[in-house]
Amino acid sequence: MWTMLFTFLVYWVVAFVGCFTVVEVAQDALYDEVTPRAGLKVSLASLILALVMAYFHPSFETMFTSNVSLTVLQGIVWFLVFMFVLQFHPWHALGLGLLMMCLVAPLATMGVDSMLAPDSQVRSIRAGTNVPTTPVRGSLSPRGAVSTPPQGAAPGPAGRPGAAPTPAKK
Repeated sequence: MWTMLFTFLVYWVVAFVGCFTVVEVAQDALYDEVTPRAGLKVSLASLILALVMAYFHPSFETMFTSNVSLTVLQGIVWFLVFMFVLQFHPWHALGLGLLMMCLVAPLATMGVDSMLAPDSQVRSIRAGTNVPTTPVRGSLSPRGAVSTPPQGAAPGPAGRPGAAPTPAKK
């Protein structure tokens, strides 16, 4: 129950932001007018689109391969929502609706999937088995690590600790 509600809310928020952005920018650019009651229109449109996305759960992996029939059905729904609810002209609704479907739906699904399925790092931290990581690269010096002189070594002639003494002049 909570998973479905959470999934629907994530889809609704992402659809609302995407549709509101498109309505504000595209309606102003295409028709040179302010959209009346844009918030209500976008709320209703994003509600319909969130229900469709929560039901079909579109993803990049299967959107154009095994679930192409569901993608076509979703494209029709997005086109109708953009045409009748958001009140774009049919050709604009077709272009913007399909573009937004191809961008918003799979990205929202990636967000839902990443929030609902914890990865192995989260599980290991919660279980208390956090293992320290090793460096990706080793040392570039031929002996492995850079050696440091012992604590009590006297500075050599060059002023560096552990520097080799120069031979005495006769």
